[in-house]
Amino acid sequence: MDAVRTPRRRLVTAVTTVLALTLGAGALTVPATAAGPSAAAAEAGAQAVVPFPRGGTVAAAGRTGFLTLTGDGQGISQVWHAYAGGTTTSFGNLRVVRPSFASDVLSLRGPNSLDLLDTVSGRQVSVALPSGATAFSGSVGWNVFARAGAGMSLVTVAADGTSTTRTVSGLPALSGKAYVVAGTASHGLLRYQTSAGKGQVWNWALVDLATAAVTEKRQVGPAPENWDGELAVSATRVAWVEGSSLLVVERGTGKAPQRIPLSSSENISLGLVGDWVTYAQRDGLDAVRTDPLYALTARNLRTGATRKVLEHLTSSAVDPAGALLARGGTVTNGEGLYRVAPGTDGVPAATLVATTGEPTKVTLLGSDVPATVSPRASDGRIPLAWSLSRTNVDLTVTLRHTKTGVTKRHDVTPGYDDGPHLVRFTWSGDVARNGDPAMPSGAPAGAYTWRIDARPRNGIGPTLTKTGSFTLVRRTAPHDFAGSNNGSPDVISRDAKGRLRFGELIPSEDFPGSFFEHEGSLVGSGWGAYDKIEATGNLGGSGAGDLVARDRSGVLWLYKGRGDGTLAARGRIGGGWGTYNRLAGGSDLTGDGRPDLVATDASGALWLYKGTGVDTAPFAARRKIGTGWSGYNDIVATGDLAGGPAGDLLARDASGTLWLHLGKGDGTLAARTKVGSGWNTYTHLVGVGDVDRDGRPDLYAAGPGGTAFLHRGTGAWSAPFRPRAEIGVLREYGNAYDHFA
Repeated sequence: MDAVRTPRRRLVTAVTTVLALTLGAGALTVPATAAGPSAAAAEAGAQAVVPFPRGGTVAAAGRTGFLTLTGDGQGISQVWHAYAGGTTTSFGNLRVVRPSFASDVLSLRGPNSLDLLDTVSGRQVSVALPSGATAFSGSVGWNVFARAGAGMSLVTVAADGTSTTRTVSGLPALSGKAYVVAGTASHGLLRYQTSAGKGQVWNWALVDLATAAVTEKRQVGPAPENWDGELAVSATRVAWVEGSSLLVVERGTGKAPQRIPLSSSENISLGLVGDWVTYAQRDGLDAVRTDPLYALTARNLRTGATRKVLEHLTSSAVDPAGALLARGGTVTNGEGLYRVAPGTDGVPAATLVATTGEPTKVTLLGSDVPATVSPRASDGRIPLAWSLSRTNVDLTVTLRHTKTGVTKRHDVTPGYDDGPHLVRFTWSGDVARNGDPAMPSGAPAGAYTWRIDARPRNGIGPTLTKTGSFTLVRRTAPHDFAGSNNGSPDVISRDAKGRLRFGELIPSEDFPGSFFEHEGSLVGSGWGAYDKIEATGNLGGSGAGDLVARDRSGVLWLYKGRGDGTLAARGRIGGGWGTYNRLAGGSDLTGDGRPDLVATDASGALWLYKGTGVDTAPFAARRKIGTGWSGYNDIVATGDLAGGPAGDLLARDASGTLWLHLGKGDGTLAARTKVGSGWNTYTHLVGVGDVDRDGRPDLYAAGPGGTAFLHRGTGAWSAPFRPRAEIGVLREYGNAYDHFA
C-alpha cells in the first residue's frame, strides 16, 4: 500500500527561522503551519481525522495538535501536526523537541540553548539554566527542572518573559539519574535515583509548581539500573509499575497503593483517565505470540471492572485536559492516534483523531498467483506468494483441483527475509492422495482454487480468509498414465494373475532424497495374454502416455492412455512382431518431438520404428540402425539422459554391465560408453522419466523380493546416474509381479 501523504507547506529546517518569535519582537503571532481550531473545539473532541506518519510515535499532545517522532534512516523526524487541516511543522534535526507536560508547550533543546514554545499562541521564550545547573531534566508547562549537583532547581517563566529560579525542597540527595516524566497543571512528577548501600534505588516525587516543594514521594521496589518503568499522574492519583504489578495510589491520602497483578513488567505504557487506569504492553502488533497485555485495557479503580479500549498500543502522551492520546489501533478503524477520555457513562472510550491509513486486522494487499502456472523445469516446483498487511501470522494454504476435488493443504510460516508483507509458498506440485496428506500424489493439471487462512499469531484481529483461482498446465510425460497429467511418472506392473496396474512414483516432501511407489491403480485383468508390454509415450496425439502390448501370436496392439488411469480400447498395429526378442519405446531418437520404438531380433540387428503421431498407423516402416545387439538381455529407452539432441538407449549385457548409447538426433546412435557393472541384480529396468522433478530422466530398477530402486539422472553422459535410492513400495501384500514397464 502507498504511504499516507500528509499535506505539507514548504518547511524551513532551522527552528530559529521557522519559529522566529522572541519576547522583544513585538506582537506575537502563531506560525502559519501550526494554526489550529479553538481550544474549546479541540477539547470537545471535534477534531477531524488527520494523517499520522507511518512508523511514527506520539511524543506530545496539545489542545490543537500533537508531536510525532519518526526514524527515517537519516535521523529522527520531529513534526508537529495540527488538527486543523492536518498541516505540519517540521523542526528538523537541529534541536531535540519534547513535551512540556500538562500544557500546549514544547521544549526545544539545542547544543547550547533551551526554548519553550507555546503551540497555541506561538509564544517562544529562551530559557537560561541557573548557575551551577548541570543538566536539563524536563519541564511542565512554563516550569523548567534543571539538575544542580545533588539537588534540583525549578525555573518558572512568567508571562512577561522574566524567570524565577528556586531550589526544589523536600528532595533527598540525588545520586543518579533524575527526570521529569509527567505532570499536571499544578505538579510535576519526578523519577530519580538515590543511594542505597552500594547501589542505587529509584523513587518518584510530586513537586508543587507553585511552591517548588515536594508534596509526596515514594521509593519504587526493586528495579534495575536501566529501569524504564513509566509513571502516570492525574489530579487525584499516581500510577507506576513495580516488579510484576501495577500500583496506583490516591494522592495525599497516605493510603497503601492498590496493586494490580501483571503478566509482565516490560515495556508497559500507563495512563490515568478519570477513575480508570489504562495499561498495555507496547508493540504487541508485531509480536509472534498472544498476551492479554497487548490490548490497551482500562480498569476501574473503584469496582475492578475492565474494558478493552484498543487492540494494541505503541506509544502515548497526555494532553492538557488529561486525556490519553494513544498510538494504536482497532479492528474497525485501523491504525492511528486515538484520544482516550471518559464517555458519557464515565467509561474510557477511544476516538480516532489521526490515521496512518493502515489496517489493524490482517488484510490481503495483493497476490502473486498467476492465472496460469507451470512447474519449474529445474525442480518441478511452483512458487506462489501473497502480500499481507503484516506477516506475524500462521498461514494455511489450501489448493483444490476443481474437477476432482483433490487438495493440497500446507501450513506456512512467513520468512523474515521476505520483508514485512510477503508470504511465499513454493508448492511441490502435489496433493493429498485419498485425502491423506502424509501420502502425497502428483497434482493433476487443470483448474484450481486457492484459499489462504491467516491467523494472527499475536491474537490481534480476526483470521483473514481469501480465495482465488489459477490453472495448472503441465507438459505431457511419457509415463504419466494415472493422474490426469499430474506430473508424476507411473510404473506399469503386471502380477502373476495377469492384472495390470499403474503405480505412481513420487518424491517425499518430508524426507528429501526419498521416494514412494504408491499402490497401483488397477487397470484391468487378462494382461497375461501378452509377452511384451512397453510404455511408449504419446503415440497417437491423445495428450497422455500410451503403451503397446504384443500377444503370443506376434500381433502388436496399441492402448491409448486417457490420462485418468484408464486405457482406451486396443487398436491393432500389425502382426509379425514375434520376430523380435526386445522392444523399447519412449525415446525420441529422430529429434522430431515424437516418441519412437526400437526392437532387436535374434540376429542382433537393431531396428527403428519412427513415430508418426497418427494412432491408426503409429509407426513408419522400420529402419535398421545397428548390429551386434544380441549380447544384450535388456534394452531401455530413457529419453534424453545427457542433454543431447535426442533420446538415448541403455543396454545391459549378460555379465550385468550397463552401457549407454547416446542418440544423435537422426535415428542413429553414438558408440556405446560403459555406465557400470552389477546391474544384473535387477529383474527389470524402466526409463520412467523424471521422478525427482529436477528436469532430467531417471531410471527405475525392480529388484528381488518386491524391492525397487531409483537411479536419478545427473545430466552427464560420462556418469549419467547418482547412487541408487531405495523406493518405498506400497503394493498389494503377497502379490507377485512378473513384469514392469
